[in-house]
Amino acid sequence: MTADGPRFFVSHLAGVPVFGSDGVPVGRVRDLVATFPADRPPRLVGLVVGVRGHGPVFVPVSRVTGLESGQVTVSGAVSMRRFRPGPGERLVLGQLLDRRVRLADSGEAVTVLDVEVHRHPERGRWEADRVCARRDRGGPARHRGEALAVDWSAVRDLPPEEPAPARVRDRTGSGAEGGEGSGREDEEPGQERTARALMRAGPVVVPPEAGVAAALARIGERALIDALAAQVYVCRPPGEPPTGTYLGTVPVRRLLRSPPDTPVASLVDAELPALAPDTPLPAVSCCLTAFDLVAAPVVDGGGALLGAVTVDAVLDHLLPDRWREAEYGMPDFEGAQPGAAGARTEEDPPGRPGAAAFSPAGPPGGRDEGDR
Repeated sequence: MTADGPRFFVSHLAGVPVFGSDGVPVGRVRDLVATFPADRPPRLVGLVVGVRGHGPVFVPVSRVTGLESGQVTVSGAVSMRRFRPGPGERLVLGQLLDRRVRLADSGEAVTVLDVEVHRHPERGRWEADRVCARRDRGGPARHRGEALAVDWSAVRDLPPEEPAPARVRDRTGSGAEGGEGSGREDEEPGQERTARALMRAGPVVVPPEAGVAAALARIGERALIDALAAQVYVCRPPGEPPTGTYLGTVPVRRLLRSPPDTPVASLVDAELPALAPDTPLPAVSCCLTAFDLVAAPVVDGGGALLGAVTVDAVLDHLLPDRWREAEYGMPDFEGAQPGAAGARTEEDPPGRPGAAAFSPAGPPGGRDEGDR
């Protein structure tokens, strides 16, 4: 978000459309995620966005670049990992609004109507500093039903209880964007640790007859995170996931070393693997490590490209649960302890993994290092 961004009330974001920086629709806001530090007002860490066909996903607040004209604009690609609240995280719309709390000075019961958020001018954080509430009808006769706005510190009985991790309350009145009935709401917990759940939408897809110049232009015309801009995926039409037959991957370094009219199909690196949608997280991380990749394609049984898993999405699963707040969160990296985010989990295999679990099989030896 920009430093001079306006204050806003959280209820005004419910159901608001979310767009990428290139104008492509992403989904709609379903909720906001906040943490509750003991010594500061609540901190907004991200949005829960309903994405068609994927249910609710998390968009970090650092990716939000605009809040105006009844829409939200985000930069980079959106991770398709299904959102589940982490320890210490609360859903602002689903858990704070309509909650009964008490005023600190009088003990009077009030009901939360809305929460005002502003950007801290020094820390660069978005924090909730005001609560709009309505006095309960059981209060003094002259004040019954009266609305009031108070500082966050003037309210007690907050934050709310821990959220149920499996569901996100929908206050938009329309369910998840384009697919609440998809059955994903009842997924087994292990399914969120697969390539399908980790993958990002929006990989760069080019047809086999496209030239190098056209492929590079396709990368340059879109706002992409570095991991997605490091390669193009060659697929037969249609050119949007799920695509036609996936033919292979071309690293951007190979494009830069080739004549501009060279067909990309002739530059495909046949050794680079593709992940099946049900590939588990440990195998995904081994694949990226074994081939020194920052992204890997996800291809279904019919040969269609569904998306791409990027290294940051994998790290998001491997980092400690509370990494988005305190010393692990953005933008306060100055408090991080060296090496704290690099601890190995029990699922990480010792040593350097092999490549036998991936398709196509075979060791990465003999590869041209410049193509990675």
